[in-house]
Amino acid sequence: MNHHHDTPLLRLCFSLILFCSAATATSPPVPIVDENIVPRFDAAACAVPVPEGERVRCGYLSVPEDRARKGGGKGGAVIKLPVIILKSDSPQPAPDPVLRTLGGPGASSLRLIRGRRASPWLRERDVIIFEQRGTAYAQPALTCPEVDAARSDSARRHLDERASLAREVSAASACRARLAGQGINLAAYDSAASAADIEDLRRALGYRQWNLYGVSYSARLMLNVMRDYPQGVRSVVLESTLPPQVNYDEAGVDVAAATFDIMFQQCAEEPECAAAYPNLKERFYEIVRRANARPFEVTVKQPNAQPGAVGVTMQLRGNDVIEWAMDELASGGESIQKLPAEIFRLARGDAGALAAYAESKLSPGGYAWGMRYSVWCREEMPFQSRQKIKAQSRRRDGLNGFKIQGALPSICDAWRVPPAARVENEPVTSDIPTLILAGEYDSYTPPAWARLAARTLKRSYFYELPGGGHGVGFGSRCAREAVAAFLNDPTRAPQVDCLASMTRVKFLIKN
Repeated sequence: MNHHHDTPLLRLCFSLILFCSAATATSPPVPIVDENIVPRFDAAACAVPVPEGERVRCGYLSVPEDRARKGGGKGGAVIKLPVIILKSDSPQPAPDPVLRTLGGPGASSLRLIRGRRASPWLRERDVIIFEQRGTAYAQPALTCPEVDAARSDSARRHLDERASLAREVSAASACRARLAGQGINLAAYDSAASAADIEDLRRALGYRQWNLYGVSYSARLMLNVMRDYPQGVRSVVLESTLPPQVNYDEAGVDVAAATFDIMFQQCAEEPECAAAYPNLKERFYEIVRRANARPFEVTVKQPNAQPGAVGVTMQLRGNDVIEWAMDELASGGESIQKLPAEIFRLARGDAGALAAYAESKLSPGGYAWGMRYSVWCREEMPFQSRQKIKAQSRRRDGLNGFKIQGALPSICDAWRVPPAARVENEPVTSDIPTLILAGEYDSYTPPAWARLAARTLKRSYFYELPGGGHGVGFGSRCAREAVAAFLNDPTRAPQVDCLASMTRVKFLIKN
């Protein structure tokens, strides 16, 4: 799940999948009169460029926008959702493909088209990449350029947190008015509707069963499918899981602090790290306090700037340092290994480590904010306590004032969608074989939440990967091989030697 400036899946997933394309322009859903034409799948040109030589089948799934409408949405507006089917390397692929979609909520899943090299499951079966309703290449796309512009402008103008959040809420209100004015039913874009879309796609493509693979928010979405449409599911892979019973905004600051503590403790227990970076915890929170009083200044390139263009000087406060550190931990691998050294670099006044983070605050990234707001304001915020959300940072020394998704409570007040059914805040119980992967250093969806999901998944296998971050399958070959082994035989735990031999992080020592 993403917070504040939303880099865990934007910068993590999006940067690991190499191509980036501008989001499609928002367009209203198409009015349909004939009740018999949806749901259906129509072959069509791919919605995004496909790597040369890739064997694919592309098209659009047409489904009713409003699934609460009498008659199952028939006769109302119809939306179109892009689909890309990657053909297996096998001349005789298994009959049950893998359905993949990304998280956010609000991320475009079609970026997964660049992931063949990191998809060993393609050796045996096709992979279906599905663009969720409301995301960048869906029709309509619930993008909010107003929000992107407000966030970027606040960063450029060095506005304080209060002013920045106020501008973001105002921009979200303007986006809502525009989308609603186009006839889009914002309450129709949630996990229950997306789960129904997935089931319609399975039926339209003619599969008896398939396998589901979700990461971050899409792990939550796959839990919805398991609950509502279990008959079509052979097995499930959940990665970086946010189960529906967890109230994310009430717990996110605590998760960040606990993940920092893992790093501080492991560095202290490693003689070389402890000698090179003593009192790491105290040093980090001192940096946060200093930066809130006197921000770091970092000059970065403007997005799409011409060679020789003047850079932009950004001011990064202590809360930015916290977000940056969370993102580094969530990224896993070398980002974690070098973090103690980078913290000491900041302590010396060298803010170079923050440059990439600062640049990301100026780049919108094609994120569908409207889709995110509709999901979050229907099925997360109504079940949370505003008092508990506000109280988090006061429990943690050094994090006073830090907020997870600071603008969202007020945005949800302005977004005005009705709350989802209470079942969207309750555990999912299932006996479908499920592989659950979590990263030790996931600062957004910690292993504890994956274990919580596993309690009610009767045939689940849970693995916590040492040194792993958010979305461990993107960065770990071992995790990907475990997924491939599980898909080949979901009746038992994956037999992959590397899972048992993984060791804790070895921090990099820099002079």
